[in-house]
Amino acid sequence: MKIGIDLGGSHIGIGVVNRQGKIIEKIETDLNLVKNLNIESFIIKYIVNNIKELTNKYKIQAIGIAAPGTPKNGKITTMVNLGIKELDITNIIKKEYFIPITIKNDAKCAAIAENKYGILKPYKDSIFICLGTGIGGSVFVNKKELSFNRNPGIEIGHMIIQKDGINCKCGKKGCFETYCSIKRLKQKLIEIMELPKNIQSEELLHILNKRKDEHKVKNILNEYIENLIVGLSNIIDIFEPQAICFGGSFVYFEEVLYKILVEKYYSKKYMFNKENIPELKLSVLGNDAGIIGATIIA
Repeated sequence: MKIGIDLGGSHIGIGVVNRQGKIIEKIETDLNLVKNLNIESFIIKYIVNNIKELTNKYKIQAIGIAAPGTPKNGKITTMVNLGIKELDITNIIKKEYFIPITIKNDAKCAAIAENKYGILKPYKDSIFICLGTGIGGSVFVNKKELSFNRNPGIEIGHMIIQKDGINCKCGKKGCFETYCSIKRLKQKLIEIMELPKNIQSEELLHILNKRKDEHKVKNILNEYIENLIVGLSNIIDIFEPQAICFGGSFVYFEEVLYKILVEKYYSKKYMFNKENIPELKLSVLGNDAGIIGATIIA
């Protein structure tokens, strides 16, 4: 068995995964609830302590880590949504446990899981887009993940869709994720519906389902979808996939986002190749995809 660690922009999930890709035990925490603490110290302590508990219960062969930013040489860098420049997570864990450790970008881990066990399994050419705190993604051509020698690449969240647009934490303006991350959408909805800033996601979604037809709310949702389709059209024209899968917290917004997206997307308004546009799919592994994918690469 292996341990998969999904270190997201707003949560940590740690799971024990068997050879069939099934999670047999999982522990999670919400990083948004971490207050008055050093976020880096909290992450390290949480991961190390929980690995200890799990290795005492199971025979662990390897550890895989799905992390935001650009992991390189066992280190996580450019974790812009967590405000961490560099975290040498691999060496920190190795000081405590003599277990092989592999690390990879979280969206790419989730994509690998969806390709092996999930909704993208039937497709040779596909794209996985993780819409959550930020936007990450991965591209598969003939079932092989597209990657590059210098950096892993495919930073679709930092593709500019609006010249001189909203400031992004990466330092640029008008990035795709400043308009289409679920975090950004939640902020706008909370503001327009005059809700408490610390409202939990589940409660926000419950309220949104009741108020989705209000004029101001509807405008926010439609604007989000329009921006999302602009980003999708650019990605499609470059890679020409058979299917696109959406993961991250976007999957919880099926009623208020995905159905509208599908309706507008298939109108082909923004499509260059209007004859063979990719199928749209929702992740079937949900937030477990990162944990499962981390164990595949381990």
